[in-house]
Amino acid sequence: MTIAHLSNPVRGIARRLRMLRYWREHQALGRLELMRRFGAESPGGDPFEHLGDRDYLVRGLSTRERVQFVLSHYRFEDARFNAAYKEAVYGGAGLALWQHDTEEHSFVLRLEMAPRHDAEGDLTISLLADGHYLHRLSYTWVDGELAGVELPTVPFITRNQGRWADSGPAFEAFDAVFPNNSPSFFCFAAMQGVAQALGMDRVVAIRCTAHIHYDPADLRHFENAYDGFWRILGGAEMNERSFLIRLPFYLKPLEDMPSKHRKRAAQRRENWRAIGDSTRSTLLRHMVAVEATAPAGAAAEGLKQA
Repeated sequence: MTIAHLSNPVRGIARRLRMLRYWREHQALGRLELMRRFGAESPGGDPFEHLGDRDYLVRGLSTRERVQFVLSHYRFEDARFNAAYKEAVYGGAGLALWQHDTEEHSFVLRLEMAPRHDAEGDLTISLLADGHYLHRLSYTWVDGELAGVELPTVPFITRNQGRWADSGPAFEAFDAVFPNNSPSFFCFAAMQGVAQALGMDRVVAIRCTAHIHYDPADLRHFENAYDGFWRILGGAEMNERSFLIRLPFYLKPLEDMPSKHRKRAAQRRENWRAIGDSTRSTLLRHMVAVEATAPAGAAAEGLKQA
């Protein structure tokens, strides 16, 4: 891609100046086997989209922070997963984490690479019914030091979105097969399985007011989709950007529920358990052994010295 191919050449020049400022980090990014194989083939074909003027992952990130987040994500993906995983997620239609088929309908949770023009996360867990999207939950692997947690790496959830215009019949199918359940919980059950497969006991999730598309005029919608949902899962506010959700996520004891609701609650939890188990086993089959893990904040330290 050249400046002549960009819709706004001035912005393209500014972006290239940012690339020069952080050339060591972008050299490191370009040396990753994952980026060499799939960087140019990814949706949008631009591995440096995070250097644009718009927001990336969180409102108000500096260019330095955006570089840190991108490098930590792709370093982690490159080091922890095998070639079959990378081919499915970055070079194919995605990696199936769980699937449930009936005589009339097919449901699948799939791990996909988010399009480059989508700045709400680098990976997406998608729930599809009969080929139609019902829900998407997106995340990026970030250094624990950057996220404010005592883990080398943690998933940072930056999108929780559902209800597409063409998905009405698919939602009806979901409600018929999984009554009294929610697509958002299916996606989070898979997210929990991903984290637990990697030995992580917590995730970080974005606050609604830090979301890159946050609109104060639509506060109620954003609060319900983000902060409200994280609280239902047992999440607690960390700072102005994020919530901390410990795993496994909170479940009200069945004995504390009215007896008439217990059977339905138990069935919901069985669905979530099956999703988590399937996701964990799938990820474990696609992981590679890591002999030595770089200390938390290694990428951040490299930037401080740049």
